[in-house]
Amino acid sequence: MARSLKKSGKSYQHGNLREAILKVSLQVIEKKGVQALSMRDLAKMTGVTHQAPYRHFKDKKDLLAALAQEGFEQLYACLEESQKTALTPMERLQNSATSYMTWSYAHPDHFRLIFSQHIPEYETSGSLQKVTDQLLGLILKLVEENQKAGNIRQGDTRPIARHLWATIHGATSLLVDRQFKPLNNLTTPVPQLAKDVVSNLINGLKSNV
Repeated sequence: MARSLKKSGKSYQHGNLREAILKVSLQVIEKKGVQALSMRDLAKMTGVTHQAPYRHFKDKKDLLAALAQEGFEQLYACLEESQKTALTPMERLQNSATSYMTWSYAHPDHFRLIFSQHIPEYETSGSLQKVTDQLLGLILKLVEENQKAGNIRQGDTRPIARHLWATIHGATSLLVDRQFKPLNNLTTPVPQLAKDVVSNLINGLKSNV
């Protein structure tokens, strides 16, 4: 658990400088965008020397990778938590889709960042690769469970998982950017919207046999 920042005059004593920089970075991105991020400015905003941030991040690219990792970890934790109340494979899939949309809608800037072109290739960061593999593994597991339950047609799991993720992610992006407004004026609650998306998707993935 992160320790709080203690303010003294115009400077801060950091219990965890790394986490403080990540938090401030997200605030900058929210207000001004990724391009406005500057290691020097972040040092000023957190009340430390210009070199202090480099103890935790090699450069801006490394900082963005850490922000992406944090976002993926939070998203994965929400999806994993949603599994605990589900009793069937379909409920686990529905709950996961709902959590995916709900977390993203509540953290739009973090959501946009972790899937943006500003993030380095996953292969360049072992820790970032690990957490994205965890997310992919969860999606694959959901597909496999629903195949065994007869909810989804049989076949190679990975193409179906990609289809599933692409559909849910696409709907989530439209939701986050409020592009559903022309259709329903955003009156549909996020959980119901997620359920509708998954239900329509599953109907298309059912076996024809």
